[in-house]
Parts: sequence; structure tokens; C-alpha cells
Amino acid sequence: MKNLFSALILSTLALAITGPALADITGLNAACGGLPTAPSVTQGDSADETAMRAYGAGMRDYTARLMTYLTCLDNHPASSADMASASYRREVISHRQQVVDQLEKTVTRFNAELKTFKSRQAQVAAVP
Repeated sequence: MKNLFSALILSTLALAITGPALADITGLNAACGGLPTAPSVTQGDSADETAMRAYGAGMRDYTARLMTYLTCLDNHPASSADMASASYRREVISHRQQVVDQLEKTVTRFNAELKTFKSRQAQVAAVP
């Protein structure tokens, strides 16, 4: 019972220390309109031109929304108490880097599918 009580106190203390920073990141995320979701992947090896064009349009929209989101993260005013907190600044930087990584992975995937699609189209065009 004593160990359970000690664990409860430690977990409450950990939440008290990290909770405000995480809550502020959540608030910052909400203030910036939430993290946009990437469009569904269209397979370049089986898609037709209409599907690939729609995928490209979805990627352009996603990229624009994500850049707006990143700009909001960069420009959103934080309280001086938040900015004085090293843990808050680390959380913001970490969140921003995760968003940038997600963008890079999504664009890389799109480019790979587009390359596959164009390669397939070139093969079809080359057939007499």
C-alpha cells in the first residue's frame, strides 16, 4: 500500500510538472486550427491520370495548410511564463520538428508515387 501511495504521488508530481507545458502545446495546436491531415496515398503503379491529378491537388492543398499551420506556430504569441519555461520551448520545438518531418515524409511519398506513375505512362506511350 505504501508503494502504491508513493507511485501515485510521483505520478501526480510528474503530471504537475509536465502537464502545463503539454496543455499549452495542445492550446497552441488548437489556436492554429489543428494539424492538417495528409491526403490518402494514390498508388502510382495503378492510378489513372485523373486520380493522380486529384492526389497532386490534395498534396498542394495539404502543403499550403501545413505551411499556414507552421507559420501560426512560429508567430503565435506565448505568455512570458511559457517562454521562460525550458520544457515548454522544448515541446514547441519538438512539435514543430515532428510537423516538418511529417511534411517531408508525405512529400517524399507523393514524389515516389508520381515518379512511378510517370514511368508507367512513359512505358505505355512507348508501346507501338
